Amino acid sequence: MGLPELKQKIQLQIENADERLLRIVSSVFDNYLNEESYNDFSTSSLALKKKELLNEALRQVREKKTLPHDSVMEETKKRYSKYFKNED
Repeated sequence: MGLPELKQKIQLQIENADERLLRIVSSVFDNYLNEESYNDFSTSSLALKKKELLNEALRQVREKKTLPHDSVMEETKKRYSKYFKNED
């Protein structure tokens, strides 16, 4: 089924739809349009912010300003010992 046939089918279904179905379809369209505008936004400012944060993390790794996993886990277990009772 091509696009023109699909549009015609949906138009016929909408013409015969009750109020409940029309509200559902309207909600689907609203969500779809909001998602598209969110995606447009996210590809600009959010994506740039993520890229900046990733670059900062990579810089810290290059400059050896990171902590070993074992020491992070040791500190985490001390600080949140109640969550690690069954370990060790």
